Amino acid sequence: MCYYKHMNVFVARPHGYCSGVIRAINLVKEVRKKHQDGPVFVLGSIVHNEDVIHELTALGITTVRDEHKTPSQLLNELPDRAIVIFTAHGHEINLDEIAQKKAMIVYDATCPMVMINHQIIQDELNNNHQVIYVGKRNHPEANAAKSLGENVLLIENIKDFTLLEVTDKSPLVINQTTLSQIELVNLHVAIMKRFPEARIANEICNATRLRQKAVIELPKETQLIYVIGGANSSNTASLADVARKNNPNARVVRILNEKEINKKDLIGLNYVAVVSGASTPLETTKRVVELLKKL
Repeated sequence: MCYYKHMNVFVARPHGYCSGVIRAINLVKEVRKKHQDGPVFVLGSIVHNEDVIHELTALGITTVRDEHKTPSQLLNELPDRAIVIFTAHGHEINLDEIAQKKAMIVYDATCPMVMINHQIIQDELNNNHQVIYVGKRNHPEANAAKSLGENVLLIENIKDFTLLEVTDKSPLVINQTTLSQIELVNLHVAIMKRFPEARIANEICNATRLRQKAVIELPKETQLIYVIGGANSSNTASLADVARKNNPNARVVRILNEKEINKKDLIGLNYVAVVSGASTPLETTKRVVELLKKL
C-alpha cells in the first residue's frame, strides 16, 4: 500500500548558495588550482555544511578544526609559510598577526556582508561608542566581531542583556548576519526600553531575510517542514526557529540531506514543505525534493 500518493510538496524559494557562500567556495577552489604542489588549509569550516566540507576534502583541501582548541592554537600548530584560508564567517583579528609572524600565505573568504558589519563596528569603536552585538556565543562570526575591541558586548538573549554593563547612553546595537528576525526584533524591543537613545542596525543579510520570509509564507496547511542544512549552520537554525514559531501546527525537522529523511515520518501526510539554508548546495535540495515527489 502507498501511504504517500496524495502528498503535496512545497519548495520555498530562494534556495541554493547565497553569494557569500559561492564566493568562499570558489576562492578555495581557485587557491587549490594556484597551489597544486602543496597542502592548502582552511582554518575552520569554510561554511557550516558537512557535504561541502567533504567535497573540498576530495579536492585535497584540509579543514583544520578541533572543538577543544582555539583558532589561535590551531593556526600556531600549522607549519610556517603554510597556505591558509580564513572562512566565510570572518576571523578574530589576532589571527592576522599570527599568520604574519609565521610567514603564511593567507586568503580571506570572509563574506562581504560580514566585512561591512565589522567596519560599522570598528567605526563605532573609533568614535568611543559601545557596541551591543547580538549573536550566538562561540559562533565564529560572533567571535570575530567581539575580537574588534573590549567595547563590543555580546548578548545571545534577553537574559544576557540584563547582565550587561553598558555605560554608553547611545550604544550601537548590531547583530550576527544569520539570526532569526523574530528573535532579533524581540531583543530590540527590550534594549530600547532600557536605552531609548540606542541606535539599531539590523544587519541580517538579505539571503537570510528572504529565506525566513519564504518560511513565513508557507501554506498554513503544511504538516511537516524539512529544513535542509548543516547542524552547525546558524542561518539554518534560524530558519527552523522561524518555522516553529510561524507554523506551530507543523512538525519541523532539520536534515543535512536526503539520506536523513525517515519515510515513516511522512505516512499519512498531505502537505510537506522544504526549505534550505544559504550554505546548502542546490543539488542537495533537488535530491530531497525528487525523493519526496517519488513517494
